[in-house]
Amino acid sequence: MNAAAPGVLWEVAGRWCLLSDTHVGAALAVPRHAAQSDVDLHLDRDPRTGEPRLRATTLAGLLRHALAGRTGDPGRVGELFGAAEEDGAVPRASALEADDAFARLPEGTGVAVRTGTRVDPAAGTVRPGLLWQWEVLPAGTVFVVHLRLRVPAPADEARLLTLLALAAEGIGGAGVRLGGRTGRGHGAVRATHWAARRLDLGDEHDWFAHHGVSWSERWSAAEEALSDAPADLARALGRELRAAGRTGTAAHVAARTAAPDRRRRAELRLTLAVAEREDPLSGPPGGLRPGLLSVGDTPAGDRLGEVDRAHRSRPVVDDPDKGVVRIAPVLGDAALFALVKRIAARTLRDAARDPGAPGPRLRDWFAHWWGADTPARSAVPRPSRVRLREVPVIAGGAMVTATRMTVDALFGDAVDGRLFTDDLQCGGTAEAVFDIEDPDDAVRGLCALVVRDLATVPFDTLGAGSGVGHGRVSAVRAELVSYGEGSPHRVDLVAAVFSPGGPDAAAVRGWLRSLPPLLSGGAGEQGDGTHPGEGGGV
Repeated sequence: MNAAAPGVLWEVAGRWCLLSDTHVGAALAVPRHAAQSDVDLHLDRDPRTGEPRLRATTLAGLLRHALAGRTGDPGRVGELFGAAEEDGAVPRASALEADDAFARLPEGTGVAVRTGTRVDPAAGTVRPGLLWQWEVLPAGTVFVVHLRLRVPAPADEARLLTLLALAAEGIGGAGVRLGGRTGRGHGAVRATHWAARRLDLGDEHDWFAHHGVSWSERWSAAEEALSDAPADLARALGRELRAAGRTGTAAHVAARTAAPDRRRRAELRLTLAVAEREDPLSGPPGGLRPGLLSVGDTPAGDRLGEVDRAHRSRPVVDDPDKGVVRIAPVLGDAALFALVKRIAARTLRDAARDPGAPGPRLRDWFAHWWGADTPARSAVPRPSRVRLREVPVIAGGAMVTATRMTVDALFGDAVDGRLFTDDLQCGGTAEAVFDIEDPDDAVRGLCALVVRDLATVPFDTLGAGSGVGHGRVSAVRAELVSYGEGSPHRVDLVAAVFSPGGPDAAAVRGWLRSLPPLLSGGAGEQGDGTHPGEGGGV
């Protein structure tokens, strides 16, 4: 019997840039190369060099997750990534291979150690004892990933390349996030460049071009090709296919990857101002009175010896293609998520028939969308399906230095040694995007009610100093965009608040009709056995 032909091999390289803090955890509690320290969660690192890395298994898992979300078909995912033996089916090996990718940090930065806290959504304060330290990769960190796709037969090439291009589409935007705490804005990543090379292993020249070089030479050549490569993998694949005379395959891949994304999802896009409305009932464009904001962090640079505490600043990527990074003030990630979650919970609690004891159906529905804490070690936490995409960056405003003292409540004079100096953020605006997976009308209506509070009278605050008026943020603009049912459907939620007779308000009223069955305290599950948050409609 004749041996099978060597087939075609595709060498693919991609440049991924982190847009926010990212923690890719280590497999060991303390890596072998690391000295003992107070850090609780370490980054995964190469055991020989200590470089932070993205393991090949993690990389393949990210692409597999992206392809599963894009196609919704486990069978098609198995064609690219392989499948185990199930129900008598023949197991298949993965057609895609991946290498470990090592982190390249922006110039002038290093691996940072952050302090993590657990915020109580009901109170907006840090829970006692729930504090830890963890290593993070800063925004602007670059990973160069290397993949190899083996095509056993010419008839398989178009299908496998299409699946790979669809998986690559998920790297960025509302798609795949990298690492932990992704629901709080961490792990945002974008693929800025893709390069591909097609090698026919039945050809002597192509065979030696792959097997006759070392790994370092192969990686260096792929990285050089990324310098002028497109951001779309389908374009990079099409360029190589046309050069090889396979224009029909190139057209097939381009057409299949250009098909509309049918996934049901929504984006809540907010423009938040560190301010309060001078007249909350006047409606936009009512005047704003700038406020003060303090999401505590350790002072950096020349401020370290000048102040006791500073408002949080983080590296921000201005140009992912070139890796340009600057330091800018941000809204707190966990604090912002807790603020929105707290407003949503209070709104439902106030509207429920029995505010003191919400029914199991309402609690289960809320946990389905906003996640649930772990009350005991044996309990399983619930992930949130409402997720902050990136940590919002504050534009405009100014830093204000304030000195405060502790006053004796009995005598009314200053307490010796109780003098503090803070750097506060005054004014400014920030853009925030919350992604909602497979939304129903009830969660859309709840988002509209959250925006109503943020656009009128912000009772709830963000960060520290709420007792002295700090932490007020107002929604200047808010839009809910729904995808997956034809063209994107946009509803202006601020216009719905201040123009009750308009089409946006009519759309919101339609969503709110789905909330009364939940608020009435009915049975926990629907009659057909589906979860209230699934199947489109409550």
